[in-house]
Amino acid sequence: MHIPNGLLDPKISFGLMGAAAAVLGYCFAKVKAAVTAMVQQPAFAAVGKGIKSLAGGGRTALTKLGEQKIYVMGMVASLIFAAQMFNFPIGQGTSGHLLGGVLAVVLLGPFAGTLVIAVVLGVQAIFFADGGLLALGANIINMAFFGSLVSYYLYAGLRKYLNEQVSIGIAAWFSVVMAAFACSIEVGLSGTISFGLVIPAMFKVHAVIGIAEAMITVVLINIFKKTVPLPEE
Repeated sequence: MHIPNGLLDPKISFGLMGAAAAVLGYCFAKVKAAVTAMVQQPAFAAVGKGIKSLAGGGRTALTKLGEQKIYVMGMVASLIFAAQMFNFPIGQGTSGHLLGGVLAVVLLGPFAGTLVIAVVLGVQAIFFADGGLLALGANIINMAFFGSLVSYYLYAGLRKYLNEQVSIGIAAWFSVVMAAFACSIEVGLSGTISFGLVIPAMFKVHAVIGIAEAMITVVLINIFKKTVPLPEE
């Protein structure tokens, strides 16, 4: 699903870069607010021959909960990066791998999880040529926005009516299908492949990949929650 360079129209590529920057900027601001707090500091002002006034000052500092959150973010990023290295066959010479969006947002929350997936995509594009740099904005929108952030709210909505495991599985399946559909729209709008060809082809393959995504996501979340103490929000 990682879009390479040259597949998208330049206008679409750069437009999606801007959209990705806006999404990640918002997520970063939300995570920063969650992991930092204002710490009051005394500031002394010397006037004339001695200290004449005492003024209150402050700065933002990482909280203990914030430190734990960032530590777990690193662990989840490493887990997803490693898990994406393993491909599984789905027939007719096609293979798939874990997207990890729902895994990230269920363990970390919507904003931190989205940032983790974006970082993983960036590392893959820069160091492993997995997805083009010019298409990085599109890949972030597809897999970090639709595959993670939007999928979190689907999961949260399902949790009101279904149990945790089923909600995770359904959201994980939809995360793959939504990301694939977004990719199809971008490719179709670019004129590279017609909508009539790219949408059915992408759906057929990724509907199957989504089943594996759902099962793997449920298993990994259960294992992670049992072995790693998650910070309480």
